Amino acid sequence: MSGFSSLTVASRALAAQQRAIDVTGQNVANANTVGYTRQRVEMQSLASASAYGLQSREDSPGNGVTADRVIRVRDAFLERRAQQQAGLSSQAATTAATYDQLETTFGEPGDTGIQSLLTKTSAAWSQLSTRPTDTSSRIAVLASADALTKGLRTASAAIDAQWTNTRLEATDVVDEANATLASIAQLNRTIQESQGNGNPANELQDQRDGLVALLSKSLGATAVESDNGMVDVVVDGNVLVSGAGASKLALTGGTDPLTMGTSPVRLAVAPGGSVLQPGGSVGGQLDALNTVLPGYQTKLDAVASKLLAVNGVLATGYDQNGQSGATSPLYSGSSARTIGVVLTDPAKLAAAANGPQGTDASADGGVADAIADLGKQPGGPDATYRDMITALGIASRGATGAAATASTVLGQVDQARLSVSGVSLDEEMTNLLVFKQSYAAAARVVTALDEMLDVLINKTGLVGR
Repeated sequence: MSGFSSLTVASRALAAQQRAIDVTGQNVANANTVGYTRQRVEMQSLASASAYGLQSREDSPGNGVTADRVIRVRDAFLERRAQQQAGLSSQAATTAATYDQLETTFGEPGDTGIQSLLTKTSAAWSQLSTRPTDTSSRIAVLASADALTKGLRTASAAIDAQWTNTRLEATDVVDEANATLASIAQLNRTIQESQGNGNPANELQDQRDGLVALLSKSLGATAVESDNGMVDVVVDGNVLVSGAGASKLALTGGTDPLTMGTSPVRLAVAPGGSVLQPGGSVGGQLDALNTVLPGYQTKLDAVASKLLAVNGVLATGYDQNGQSGATSPLYSGSSARTIGVVLTDPAKLAAAANGPQGTDASADGGVADAIADLGKQPGGPDATYRDMITALGIASRGATGAAATASTVLGQVDQARLSVSGVSLDEEMTNLLVFKQSYAAAARVVTALDEMLDVLINKTGLVGR
């Protein structure tokens, strides 16, 4: 190797170490940047040029080093696992929030909840059974029944409002997901063009990974890398982004709480595409829309149905005027949404079990006593409501525990992922010292070669003059 070739090798060494120092500085600068992936220079030894010929030989040890390639340090397995776990954690958190809001709606246990109103209504009927001629006791029954039906309607309206808000939120999330899918497709194109022109695209890839992470949380999406620098985005086995092309999503099905349980809300590829079973927050929202909220609305309707059965009991009795209770029902409506108190005259409460036979019918409180006993029966409104609240509490605790567990696992996976792709300042400082010493050594080689060439060029042949 000639002296000038050695200078070329030393020059390449200086450039490579300088590139490594620059990349280390970039890592240090972005140590706290969310979504940044640690970068590393891949140094490659340059082999000497081969000489062809019968007697040819090459004595050069090589042509130095190149540091043209800067890679992102990451573990594809951990990245994919983090995407999957982010979807599971987000879905679990959404489900837990659904149950938490339902518990707030019912407010049990409490002094103003439906359970308290049921107890007060049964107590009012019990008092009427012992004082059937007392007008104030009759008024107390009507007042407690009215408060109870208002409580049922309020709870039912709250479930309807939660359903409506959940669907609107799901629509917003899907709209954001469509914009994110289009952005990922655009970044795929840009990254491919950049790499095709020999330019680095690490920051663009970090940006794309951040968008995929958003889709993982909202849809349970995962990314599959291809050989050309692009990624495919997959949800429920369906490819939504392929290269530079992106699909669109839309919610189908019911748009009104009245269709709850009869017209399921679905996520589908638009227009007219396949139905998806997403994870993430949308998966939790669809479960709330199609299963959780309709289920508790149905259970609340069952409580209302048990109360409406009181009309049938009253139909067997007689009011203060001796008239049959069949003409004076207490409740109206057919569900928790519509139940109300239709009777306004306390004298028309058919509290008596026996009709007038020369005596005052109002002195008999047999029917009132039978209605008061409904609260103690296993299939009565009180028991039906208690069973519903018990089931809600168990489901809510389970959802909260599942969300906490999923969050903990996600934290562990993220920690493992960041241990590979995150920036360690201690490691970067160590690398900086290594690259600095290597740069200094390469510079010393240049100095030595300069002195050697100076002797060769300027001092050879000057002996004896």
